[in-house]
Amino acid sequence: MPDGIMKEDVRMMRQKQILVVEDNLINREMLKEILAEQYAVLEAGNGLEALEILEQHRDDIALILLDIVMPVMDGIAFLEQLKADAELGLIPVIVMTQSDSREDEIAALAHGATDFVPKPYRPQVILHRVASIIKLRETAAMVNLLQYDRLTGLYTKEFFYRKVRERLDEHPDQEYSLICSNIENFKLYNDVFGMEAGDRLLQSVSRLMHADTDEDAIYGRYIADRFICLQKRARAREFEQWAAAHMHEWQSEDMKNITVKFGVYEITDRSVSVEQMCDRASLAASSIGGNYNQSIAVYDDVMRSKLLQEKAITDVMETALAERQFFLNLQPKYSLADNRMVGAEALVRWIHPEWGFMSPGQFIPLFEKNGFISKLDRYIWEEACALLRRWQDQGLPVLPVSVNVSRIDIYQSHLEETLLGLVQKYGIDPALLHLEITESAYTENTGRVLRTMEELKKLGFVIEMDDFGSGYSSLSLLGQMKLDILKLDMKFVQNETEKPEGQSILNDIVNMAHRLHLKVVAEGVETRAQMRRLQQDGCDYVQGYFFSKPVSVAEYEDMLRKAGGAEPQMQADARQGSMLPGLLVIDDDAAYREGVRWTFEDQYEVLEACDMKSACECLAAHRGGVSAIVLSMLLPENGAVEFLRKMRSDSANWNIPVLALIPQCDVEREFPQVLELDDFLCKCHPMFDLRRRVVRLIDVESVYVRARALQDAANQDYLTKLNNRRGLQNAMNALHEEDLPAALYLFDLDNLKHVNDSCGHDTGDRMIEAFAKLLRQMTRGEDVLCRYGGDEFIVILKHMSDAETAVRKGDRICQAFRESLVDESVAASCSCGVSLCGKEGDSAIEWIERADRALYRAKRENKGGCCVWSSEAD
Repeated sequence: MPDGIMKEDVRMMRQKQILVVEDNLINREMLKEILAEQYAVLEAGNGLEALEILEQHRDDIALILLDIVMPVMDGIAFLEQLKADAELGLIPVIVMTQSDSREDEIAALAHGATDFVPKPYRPQVILHRVASIIKLRETAAMVNLLQYDRLTGLYTKEFFYRKVRERLDEHPDQEYSLICSNIENFKLYNDVFGMEAGDRLLQSVSRLMHADTDEDAIYGRYIADRFICLQKRARAREFEQWAAAHMHEWQSEDMKNITVKFGVYEITDRSVSVEQMCDRASLAASSIGGNYNQSIAVYDDVMRSKLLQEKAITDVMETALAERQFFLNLQPKYSLADNRMVGAEALVRWIHPEWGFMSPGQFIPLFEKNGFISKLDRYIWEEACALLRRWQDQGLPVLPVSVNVSRIDIYQSHLEETLLGLVQKYGIDPALLHLEITESAYTENTGRVLRTMEELKKLGFVIEMDDFGSGYSSLSLLGQMKLDILKLDMKFVQNETEKPEGQSILNDIVNMAHRLHLKVVAEGVETRAQMRRLQQDGCDYVQGYFFSKPVSVAEYEDMLRKAGGAEPQMQADARQGSMLPGLLVIDDDAAYREGVRWTFEDQYEVLEACDMKSACECLAAHRGGVSAIVLSMLLPENGAVEFLRKMRSDSANWNIPVLALIPQCDVEREFPQVLELDDFLCKCHPMFDLRRRVVRLIDVESVYVRARALQDAANQDYLTKLNNRRGLQNAMNALHEEDLPAALYLFDLDNLKHVNDSCGHDTGDRMIEAFAKLLRQMTRGEDVLCRYGGDEFIVILKHMSDAETAVRKGDRICQAFRESLVDESVAASCSCGVSLCGKEGDSAIEWIERADRALYRAKRENKGGCCVWSSEAD
């Protein structure tokens, strides 16, 4: 061994300290001389002195050499004191005894000594035992550190993963679940009560979780305030029921007013990594954060998609506010008495630099849940006040603007001072800033809300109850509330105006409001019939797309300049004379239609419809002017299907491409062929994706070219651009006698399901695309290539008569795919069955069935290779 390494080893050894406890000075000197070359030596003349030294050097001492017979405090008494301290008791002790003192040895070992050495001292024995015991202790400490969490004593995350995988492999037929616990607002608890209190809380939760789960379960500390355990499925479901019914029993002195949420992942696919399983249980626990009425949630794929989207939004919300990505749109309000504009509602909009237009439905509920809505509201209040001041300075008619006041705002201290400070800052009348408080807020803390409203009224603000009719507020409360305006919810308006007069309560609500000296605003008015019904029932004001969509500040200012004019133009009138191609969006979600308008207003004339009837009317009114249709498949009463049937029955509309919006859960749904859908998107999509797809769909060439493209698309697999089953059938029908003999290969990607489950569908799709590319490279242009199913491909090689040659070709393709290394973490593999077809010809079904039987034999006998069908082997 080189000298440099030897010296470094000696230097590191000297860092270890050994405490020699011996009353005989000569013996101490002898031990010191034996040990000094490799260790730093501390000395004590009795047990009491030794304890004093340990208090000063408890973290530095690697081992204790202890004599039994000493004055003041002997070795046995010292060992008892050492064991009483949990940390000191971990230091190994070698007892020094007389060679014939068996009783001393037994007593020392019984009191916790690790080993003993006899007197007189033999240097090699002492050095060997000291080195061995120190090494053993360090190894044990390292293993303990890797396996167990220091604070709770549960498994560490990494060791938990290992133990769970071992358990799953040992019991392949047992059903298991993972349960993850999450302490609500743990960071706040730490900040308020201190780290020590936080540590005690974590220990309490780990003990309680251990006590109320199966004895055979595996427990671990997942991260920070989250714990995880593996349980048998049946026991886990019992725990779910118990946790849902008895959460209050978890309240202890350490956990007073603490809420714990649980997420459950039921293990159904064991090819998924344990880390991913734990992530899913953790996501389930996170999904009910802040939900007072729910203690436990079970993971599903819809939850994962929603939570990942929410996390992405949460990660950028502060930046978005700082960069002023949020801005105001204004939706005008009109008087039904004279059809004049009387004000507007301020609506927040978000244009993200990458995601494009974000529907308020995507971020407002999330901001209400995580509390960010309070910051956003204050931003909007100030923007509205600044606009009112600007209009005042420019001499424009200054009409009131309504802004939203969230439930969280009401519970914030100094709300009145904040709003008053804003109107004073911009020098505007408080009556110009109408405050909309949602109906549900009044029922949660009625006293607090009423006091806040009364104070705001005294300051001169106008109070509106928003979304009336959407919840279950008590009508008797209306008499106590200091309201000025009652605002009817859009769904309530649409439902009530469709009912016969004798069955609707709309007129009763309006009359009751008027008796209480309240004005009534109806939102979501989209048709002339709704407007006339509201006029008939005595409603005061309306807002909605029939009068005006939400508009930009600049557009609204133009409307203010014309505010003294006649009846406002309706949307259809405003569109007359447009030279842009038309894009019809059919959806009952007004916010989504607005998002489409924002996305395409520079490129298309966006026509809007909220149901099947209005869509048919719009299509008829713009006959020949609609270039594409975006259609929600969620229209009520099967409206989307009915619209498509009516649309396709008119030859003037047959070539209009239709992009369908479907719910997240229906991605795999196959719609009836009669619908003739050209493309589809899940309803929760970024607007830039919609733009890309719509632009691709709109064909500016002749109807003939579009028909040809549609026919090609119908025969083509969307991912690989190979033939699909329909294309294969057409290609096989087109085979002529001169193409025969031929070989039909049926390839199967061996581990695609495992790749999709463990690495994600993106990786699986790349594997499929890579195999399709390989087939193109290893075949001729005249051959037929088809993606037959999810992981199956059919190849027809023309002019192939020899079975041996056919098998060699299949083996070469299988080998090339194995060597392609689609992804460094994924092993690419496929198997193949081949069937030959002679001059006499066989039916397509028989040909494919023979190849399938050969494929089955290949998977059984030659996985990763090729087998040919023969009647003898079959």
